[in-house]
Amino acid sequence: MKQIERYILRRMSSLTFWSLTAVTLLVMTTQVLIRVDVLTTTGQAISAFLLLAATLVPSVLSIVAPFALLIGVGQVLSVMNSDSEMVVIEAAGVPPATVLKPVLVLSAVVSIMVILVSNFVEPWSNRKLYDVLAQAQSDLFSVAVRSGTFMRLEEGLYVQVNEKLPGGELGGIFLADSRTEGNETIYYARNGVVKTLGDTHILYLVDGELQQRNLTNNQISIVTFTSYALDMAAFVPAGQSSARRPKEQPTAYLLNPPADDYYAEKANFVIKQELVQRFSTWMYPLAFGLVAFTFLGKARSNRHEQFQNGAIVAGITLGARGFGFYSSDEAGFSVVMEVLTYAVPAGLILVFGFLALTGTTLTIPRAWARQNDRLIEFARVRYDRWQRGRRATGESGPA
Repeated sequence: MKQIERYILRRMSSLTFWSLTAVTLLVMTTQVLIRVDVLTTTGQAISAFLLLAATLVPSVLSIVAPFALLIGVGQVLSVMNSDSEMVVIEAAGVPPATVLKPVLVLSAVVSIMVILVSNFVEPWSNRKLYDVLAQAQSDLFSVAVRSGTFMRLEEGLYVQVNEKLPGGELGGIFLADSRTEGNETIYYARNGVVKTLGDTHILYLVDGELQQRNLTNNQISIVTFTSYALDMAAFVPAGQSSARRPKEQPTAYLLNPPADDYYAEKANFVIKQELVQRFSTWMYPLAFGLVAFTFLGKARSNRHEQFQNGAIVAGITLGARGFGFYSSDEAGFSVVMEVLTYAVPAGLILVFGFLALTGTTLTIPRAWARQNDRLIEFARVRYDRWQRGRRATGESGPA
């Protein structure tokens, strides 16, 4: 690689890395704040909080990586044009491929990173995320013991434990579960203990009573027991099934799921959506890099034209990625949407790749550029007049 190519690649890589870091941290923070109440409610240590944040990084990374690349490539090309570096490069007779090569190398590296993260790292991190939240929820009784009051775990689920007895036993356990529509269940036991069998947490209730009430006809059934076992998975927040979701499964598993898999049997469209997303996301970094080069990879004498080309690049890339989010969600229900999920980024790569390899760069028509310049100048003049009017009114007004 030539020295000028290494120079451009180094600048683009640096800006892409810092953009990726900043955007990832920003999006990750919002996602952590959504889930942090589970950890704070159950009194988890700071290590659980950090693990929760770490497990969110891969899923965020695969989404923001194409935009970080777009920022890195587009900003460097714009700055090189503003500093007349592009003019010097073209005046020296350097072919356009010299600028294109660093863009292709960086785009290919980011695309490879995205496909590896989407297919290998992200499923593992999603499993860890679920385990962290499930572990936090399984500690609900220790929290209830410390508080000694009724604790609301979620809508319709309450727990109270009076005291902690010697040997790790719990005394005075009360559970009220009305999450199931039309049914209310209440457990009461004099004491109990939580035991772990493999990956399963079991709550053993001793000397208690189970009351079930049908809210439609107000019929109540009461069962007295000397011992009763409850799977703690029943107290994981609603919507979190014990079955592994497709987002948590390896790609090899999704390509050939067992016949008894819950999603393969009853919701196969979810598996298809996940596979389409994993095999289409990697194309966007390469597509975004080629789009940015095609519009910004040539010297421009008009700064307004450079800005307008950047706006076109942003419009094309945001529109393509937005459609990609929509089509991947619909891919499980429509073959057309499944095809379009791959066709849109692949089409961008083919069209703008051909333009880049042939040395063709695009820009807005000169008539549009002149019209935009006139509009910008008109807006600037009107703004200046408005500012002068405000100052004149302020000077002539009362002190």
